[in-house]
This record gives sequence, structure tokens and C-alpha cells, in this order.
Amino acid sequence: MNDSARPSEVNAFQQVAPYYDTLMQGIPYIWWFHYVEALMDKLGRKADTVLDLCCGTGNLTQLFAINGYQSTGIDVSEPMIERAKQKALETDLPIYYEAQDASQFELDRRFDLVVSLFDSLNNLTDPDALENCFRQVKAHLNPEGTFIFDLNTEYAFTQKMFDQKDRKPSSPIRYLWTSRYDKKSRLCQITMNFWVTEDGEEKQFVEIHQQRAYSETEVQGMLQRAGFTRCQTFNAYTLKPPTRRSDRVFYAAY
Repeated sequence: MNDSARPSEVNAFQQVAPYYDTLMQGIPYIWWFHYVEALMDKLGRKADTVLDLCCGTGNLTQLFAINGYQSTGIDVSEPMIERAKQKALETDLPIYYEAQDASQFELDRRFDLVVSLFDSLNNLTDPDALENCFRQVKAHLNPEGTFIFDLNTEYAFTQKMFDQKDRKPSSPIRYLWTSRYDKKSRLCQITMNFWVTEDGEEKQFVEIHQQRAYSETEVQGMLQRAGFTRCQTFNAYTLKPPTRRSDRVFYAAY
């Protein structure tokens, strides 16, 4: 499950927002942070200011702030942003958050680094929206700025990576996710059933998420048209190039 960009389904990342941090408590955000820094080191890039695009409840944004970066986070889900703001207040971290659409965001500042992780941009299922997102990122980067993001590949969708479940009674939030991938449209629809127990009663809700598979060729072309002149790709969480069996690809554009 990813942080959000502009999901096709109107209910995505709304009902789950209060439980998101509980659901994601096993996610290695600190590892992601160090991986971004490793990519920056490999590319010889530097950054003091960072925008976390599709930041969700701000878990990664907080790590950047804790490690000395001037941090900003945006996400289309207002409930997620409200939770991120509350966490920043509780930890006394000077992070600026705003609810905005990743495909057409506008901020009054530029950044050394823009990141968007955990397949958030796959949620932009309209190719024009993704390309416009890249244009907005480019417009918000300093001249020597870097854009690092990841995308699920078509291989990931055909392998049904979103088919997951945890129905253990001891789990604070139980879930059953099923996916359906259409090779022609390259759209993957994920039906996410959740169960939580509150005040001794079980509550169930459903969110429908949709992602699109983009090829490296497509993405490289979009980045070039958006004004990026260089882009390197990596098999997820390594410094090696992607393979045809890569389920997630990282892009570093500048």
C-alpha cells in the first residue's frame, strides 16, 4: 500500500487515514531514507531542502526533518495531511504540509530534492497527469535539484503483488486485498477490505485503489519532455540497473 497521489477512486486514502500508521508500522522508512541518500551520493548530488511528494502521514518527511533537511510534504488526501500536521506538532518538527494534487501542485518555494516513494505516482493513472506532475516537479526544483521516485512495474502487477491479507484476530487492523490487472489498459484495480475493532465492536470499510503500469521508455520520455536532461534507473533498493523481473524501479532525474 502506497502513499497517495491522485487516486482514480474518490474514496482512496480517506477512511484508512486514521489507521494508516498502524497499518504501515512494519515499513522500513529509515531504510528508504538511507537509500535516497545513497542514491544522492552515487550521483554526486547535494540537498538541504526537500519536498516529499505524496507524503501520506509524513513518516518519511519526518525522517528528513530529523536529519537536518528543511522539509515540506504534500498529499492529495486531506485526512492524511491532517494526521501529518498533528505528528509534526507532537514532535516539534518544523515541517510545512499542504493538501495538494501531485499532478498540478503549486508552492511558493523551490527545493534541492523532490522525492516520491512507495509507488505513489502509479496512482496517477492518466499519462498526461503523470507528465504534468513531472513538469511541476521540474518547476519546483532549484537549478541543481534532483527528483527521485519509484514506480511499480507491469511485472509487479502481473505477479499480483497487491493480493495480501492479515485476518489474525490479534492484529489491530485486519485486511484482505485483491487485485485485478488489465493488460490492455495497463490498469490494476485493488479492492481493499479492512476490519478494525473499536469500543468492542468490529467495523468494516472498503477502499478501491487503482494504479497504472508505466514502461521505462514512457517515463523517460515524459521526464525529457518535462525538462529533465538526465535520468538513471535502479532496481529497487540497489545501485544496480533494473531487469525484466524488477517489480519496482527507482528513477533519479535531474
